[in-house]
Amino acid sequence: MKVLYSLAFLVLLSSCNEKSKDENTNADTVSQKKATNQVVESAKDYKSDIRPNEKLKLEQVYTDTAEFVEFNNEGDYAYVAIKKDNKTIALTTNETIDSLYKRGDIIDVKWKIDSVFIAGEGEKLDFTEWLVSAKKVKDGPVSLFRKKYKKPIKFYWGEEDHYSTDYKDYLYTQVEYYLANSKKDLVKSTIQDPNASLIYSIEDRNLGGHSYTVLGISNEFENRTSIIQWLYLDSENRNLYEYDLANEKLIEFK
Repeated sequence: MKVLYSLAFLVLLSSCNEKSKDENTNADTVSQKKATNQVVESAKDYKSDIRPNEKLKLEQVYTDTAEFVEFNNEGDYAYVAIKKDNKTIALTTNETIDSLYKRGDIIDVKWKIDSVFIAGEGEKLDFTEWLVSAKKVKDGPVSLFRKKYKKPIKFYWGEEDHYSTDYKDYLYTQVEYYLANSKKDLVKSTIQDPNASLIYSIEDRNLGGHSYTVLGISNEFENRTSIIQWLYLDSENRNLYEYDLANEKLIEFK
C-alpha cells in the first residue's frame, strides 16, 4: 500500500506541476499580448520626419519625393537613407538597391509604418518607416558627373594599410560625391578637362586626437600627380571634411 500511495502522490504532484506550467505559459502569453497591444496602441500616434505634421496610420502607404543618400545593410535590418527638408531619415527595407541610385538622385518613395523587432534582452516590438518601393525621377549631381566623366577613378593605398572591399567602395562613393558637388574652382576646372585622369590616395591619420581616413585627390599627367584637394573622413561619425591648407583646418563638406 505504501508503494501505491507513493506512486499516486507522484502522479498527483506531476499533474499539479504541469498545471502550474500551463498557467505560467498562459500568463506569459497574456502578458506578451498586452505588451504588444500597448505598443500597437502607442503606434496609432506615430509620427515621422518625412511628414512631421501628420499623425500616421499603420499599413497605410504614403508617397513622397526625397533625395537618395545611401543604402546600408550592415545591421539587423537593411535601410535606405533619404533626405527631405534637410532631415535624413532611414527607411527599413528587405530590398537591395545599392546599385540602382546614386547619392543626390531625386526619387519617389512609397513607404508605410510597420513593425520591427529590436534585438537585445528579449526581442522588443517597435514600429518604424518601411520602404515599399522607389523610383528615380531626376538625376542628381553624382549621376550627372558619371555621364560627363566616364573614366573610372583610380586609387591606391600603402602596403601596411588594410581596407576591406566594402570600405574601399564606400570611399569611392565619397570621392565621387565630393567631385560632383565641390564649389572649388580647381576641382571644377579639372573635371571639365577631357584629358584629366583622376586618382586618389588612401591613408589613415590622427589629427587633434581624432582618427581619419585621408583621401588625396590628384590629377595624373605623364606619370606625375598634382594634388587637387585633401579630404578627411572621420572614422567614427563618417563626416567628410575639406582640408583648408592655407588656414590648416578642416571644413565640413555637406
